[in-house]
Amino acid sequence: MILIGEKLNSSIPKTMEAFSAHDEAAVIGLIQAQADAGAEYLDVNTAICGGEELAAMLWVVALIREHSSCGIMIDTADPAVMAQAVQAAAGTPLILNSATLTDRFDEVTALAHSSGASVVGLPIDGEMPHTLEEKCEKLAALVEKLRKAGLPDERIYADVLIETLATDGASAKNAVGAVQFMAQNYPDVRTTCGLSNISFGLPRRSLINSAFLSAAMMAGLSSAILDPVSPAMQDALAAAKVVAGQDDYCMDYITHIRSGEL
Repeated sequence: MILIGEKLNSSIPKTMEAFSAHDEAAVIGLIQAQADAGAEYLDVNTAICGGEELAAMLWVVALIREHSSCGIMIDTADPAVMAQAVQAAAGTPLILNSATLTDRFDEVTALAHSSGASVVGLPIDGEMPHTLEEKCEKLAALVEKLRKAGLPDERIYADVLIETLATDGASAKNAVGAVQFMAQNYPDVRTTCGLSNISFGLPRRSLINSAFLSAAMMAGLSSAILDPVSPAMQDALAAAKVVAGQDDYCMDYITHIRSGEL
């Protein structure tokens, strides 16, 4: 399971405060806390910085490279910002987030070719898929299009598009079904999601997130954008690995529980 830290996103009020104030210590703290918690990549989204999106993106990318060994997920809808961030992060493992079937596809795949980056693909062709059948159909079309563009399966991250259960009671079931479809039909393509979206607007979100994480990992989810620093998420990950058969003799789980008792 590839953990992608979500905390360097300008949609998070405290993060946006740090970006706006150019608070280097606060941003370094977010970087190091996520790295220490096991994040392999850090998602960076500075879109809400408006006209300062590019400057903020380059600043955060530089801090990640200086203060961690994490890869970087460049998360922007602006191909020009993405291109400059790719150049600034040269030599660092990269994931480009994102391309749809219709938007930014050529620009993002070209950047992936020139940099060796992986690509998050969204199964959207102008309309969001909502049913499982729609998701699977569009995911298949997305993978085939990315393959034709020259991307190998192992550098494709297919986003199963998590929608909150507060407005769509079937969203978790459909997302898990989409993960299963991908695992069965495209075993070398990675699947991903913004995991905490599943509980948006609901009380005690960690309970929903934990239940969904376990089901999704059982189905074959291979990566997720989440908060690796959250104790509740750390507990959920440790337990989900056991349930999904990814922790031989439950040793990682036992170690995790014992470390919390010290």
